[in-house]
Amino acid sequence: MKSIKLYNQLVGRIDAFEAKLLAEYAAHISCAKGCSSCCILESVFPVEACNIYKTVTSEGDREGIRASGAEKGKCVFLSGGACSIYTCRPVICRTHGYPILAEGRIDFCPENFNEIKNIDSGYILDVEALNRALVSINLLFLRENNEEFFSADRITLADLKQKILLNT
Repeated sequence: MKSIKLYNQLVGRIDAFEAKLLAEYAAHISCAKGCSSCCILESVFPVEACNIYKTVTSEGDREGIRASGAEKGKCVFLSGGACSIYTCRPVICRTHGYPILAEGRIDFCPENFNEIKNIDSGYILDVEALNRALVSINLLFLRENNEEFFSADRITLADLKQKILLNT
């Protein structure tokens, strides 16, 4: 599907941004395995749910997924402070905590960038542009998709986890 290809290209651009950001500012970023305070996502766009489903069912760690979800109020894919779908995590999870421009202001995790006063603009992600791209890709996915499960406006991660576990 063209939408999945576009989604993977978008993820590739986000991953390239992250690599660039970490190369310059790694010493000022606290986000790491075990830091899960922002892991509270409940739903994703269908294109993201489909990507997670196809990745996990073809190559993922199903045991890690079975063990995930024990922490109340946290993402159902979180297990012992680690993401059980890290390689195919949603867009928001790839950008959370990093410097973003949203609604005309710069925001980032309060645990990050504590010892510096300025972040170069080349290391700030325009989250509104990113979201527009993601919405456009998702709309294309909805036109291309013929699976009922992936046709809702949003897919809850709890339902997605259940689908993954039922099909393993």
